[in-house]
Amino acid sequence: MNVIINQIAAYHFKKLAAMPRKKEFIKLGDAKSIGIVFDATEKETFETIKKFVARLKEVSKGVHAIGYVDGKITPNYSYPKTDFDLFNKKELRSFYRPQSPYIKTFIEDEKDILIDANLSGKLPLQYLAVASRAKCKAGIHSAENEPFFDVLLAIKREQGLNFFLEQSLKYLS
Repeated sequence: MNVIINQIAAYHFKKLAAMPRKKEFIKLGDAKSIGIVFDATEKETFETIKKFVARLKEVSKGVHAIGYVDGKITPNYSYPKTDFDLFNKKELRSFYRPQSPYIKTFIEDEKDILIDANLSGKLPLQYLAVASRAKCKAGIHSAENEPFFDVLLAIKREQGLNFFLEQSLKYLS
């Protein structure tokens, strides 16, 4: 069943990627707006992204992170969330497509840089990254990601989120 859903999602992702967007490489220091998508299911991951957002705010005016909680309830460790939006399984439509007004705004906002910190490969987060109108998209290198991202970081998922975020800073600077 998951294979069929993944194939349908891949088809939708290709359609989304074909939509026109203004591509431009923007250095981290020149970026006025940065978006981050991440798996917020685990508290440790949320805390790591929270620290990363604080670092990015030192070099950029606007940072907005959106996380997916793989459950029906958003945990209480996520509040307050001024720079964050979280969504859960209740906000998914068919084929794991997230839907809510703040998700639509995140996708349509033409951010300078989008960092896909979705190392777990969750489909709702992949949808957000692919659908985003960001000028420069960065993510982990994989054959599936090549058509969707402008900057691909060749790391192994086992190296972890902290390593990925450090490499993102290094190569986007």
